[in-house]
Amino acid sequence: MNKNDMFTAEDVYDFVIIGSGFGGSVSAYRLVEKGYSVLVLERGRRYNAEDFPKTNWNIFNYLWMPGLRCFGFQGLVFFKDMWLLNGSGVGGGSLVYASTHIKPRKEFFQGPEWCDLADWETELAPFYEIANRMLGTAENPRFWPADHVLHDIAGEIGTGDTFEPTPVGIFFGEPGETVPDPFFGGEGPDRAGCIHCGGCMVGCRHNAKNTLDKNYLYLAEKFGAQVWPEQNVLDIRPLYGPQPGAARYEIAFEKITDWFFKRKGTVRARNVVISGGVIGTVDLLLKCRDETRSLPLLSHRLGNRVRTNSEALMGVTARDRDQDFSEGVAISSSVWVDHETSVEPVRYPPGSSFMRNLMLPLVSFEGGTLRRFSQVVKSAVRNPRDFLDVRVLPNWSERNTILLVMQTAENRMHLRRGRSIMTLFRKGLISEQDRENPILCVVEAGREIVERFASKVNGVPWVGINDMLDTPNSAHILGGCAIGDNETTGVIDINHQVFNYPGMYVADASAIPANLGVNPSLTITAMTERAMSRIPAKDEMGPVRPLQRPAGLDMIQQTEERRSLLLKAAPFAILLALLPFIFGAFKLLRKKK
Repeated sequence: MNKNDMFTAEDVYDFVIIGSGFGGSVSAYRLVEKGYSVLVLERGRRYNAEDFPKTNWNIFNYLWMPGLRCFGFQGLVFFKDMWLLNGSGVGGGSLVYASTHIKPRKEFFQGPEWCDLADWETELAPFYEIANRMLGTAENPRFWPADHVLHDIAGEIGTGDTFEPTPVGIFFGEPGETVPDPFFGGEGPDRAGCIHCGGCMVGCRHNAKNTLDKNYLYLAEKFGAQVWPEQNVLDIRPLYGPQPGAARYEIAFEKITDWFFKRKGTVRARNVVISGGVIGTVDLLLKCRDETRSLPLLSHRLGNRVRTNSEALMGVTARDRDQDFSEGVAISSSVWVDHETSVEPVRYPPGSSFMRNLMLPLVSFEGGTLRRFSQVVKSAVRNPRDFLDVRVLPNWSERNTILLVMQTAENRMHLRRGRSIMTLFRKGLISEQDRENPILCVVEAGREIVERFASKVNGVPWVGINDMLDTPNSAHILGGCAIGDNETTGVIDINHQVFNYPGMYVADASAIPANLGVNPSLTITAMTERAMSRIPAKDEMGPVRPLQRPAGLDMIQQTEERRSLLLKAAPFAILLALLPFIFGAFKLLRKKK
């Protein structure tokens, strides 16, 4: 709806959901199931199986970088303190994730940030079961060369009993054979059996991967939810006092794929679920709290204690071509190499070697950035074939294994709105390391596994360019909207409702309060299932209470408006103050002439 249109009761949704990843899609289905009207606003595009690129070198259809007119589904986000992979599109991160569904160990549920609020292991247990059923989790049925190597390494270091095939959200029917919906009693879409092509993370073109648009979101749309793709949310505005249709929030958005003049609109809702992933959710809420001032009462804890799952992405490129490391599902096995570190072998399909642009042969991490890069140059001169194997030579996917290293170790950073070289000095999301528990770049336990793997396959170990810059990387960012018992300890309560804003919820990875040490998608799903189970059915809900304007809000907003005006006027005031000195200097120069 255009922002200038008049709103009526019929224009108001029960719930507007921002984002269609795991949190958003689960919320949409469960709320529609309870009888609510639901609208999902998703910034990314909608994809069918045939729309995915054949390789990730089709960057305009693969990468999500709107500033470069790339509207694919794989995001690359660069912060001063972290490089991040994330997903965009109808179905969110499920379009690009490796479909790996592992329940975290007991330590996660006993994390100090939330352990006093509930018995989380007991509370979440039934919802993990529901999540696995809805996501169609099945055990990977086949091992491949990388799995056998990792199994051998686990035996050598004494953790062979922890090696296991991954539970994955993939349909393992007859390879390539399409059958009627095998998961939801005929209510879901037709599916085809996995052909083990390795293409899970460049978009499954074979209709075998259980992305959210084939389960939760598919069913939500089937039973009445609306999904508007390519809509980027700009602001969330509370509506105080009685409103038509009992609306409590107005959401402003724009068409992100438009060129220079983006079409804008607004929609109203009685309730809002924010599920934009850590980057999307934290960025939007910080903007609403600190810039538009539409949500000034959000907790000061917003953006704090963001984690990277203590991850490292390293790998090995085999020198020989006698084995094909590209076959299989994207992640086919996992192992715990010590009490806090898990490792998984990851693969891309043939031809999809774009990510090698972010990689360099592994060298010593001694010294600073310049020394590390000089060591890479020296290594390339001494061993040019190894450098070329990692960076240039063909058949990279068939010879390459990425090793995803994850830890439960505690470390964190914080997200704020500001300016930096990473934002091209425009206002945007910036990072700062935690002083007590900074995120480390090097995971020594993972490096040892990489070196062992390389020796077994006659391969070249490699790391990301970010490691040369002493910057961590991650595919699984967590936290930033902590669960707490009040706004001084968290952003949301144990039911995921935002403190000080009734009817506003957060349901995504930003609510996860600790490093998992495993892939987070199953946990996001389970936590969202629990949160949505706490919302009663529509016919049991009762009347929606209007939002009450908080005492002192006008004073806060007026003070902030004055501050904003002062900041805008500051350059002119400084210029006026300098004018006498400028004229004086000009006259002095003229006298000297």
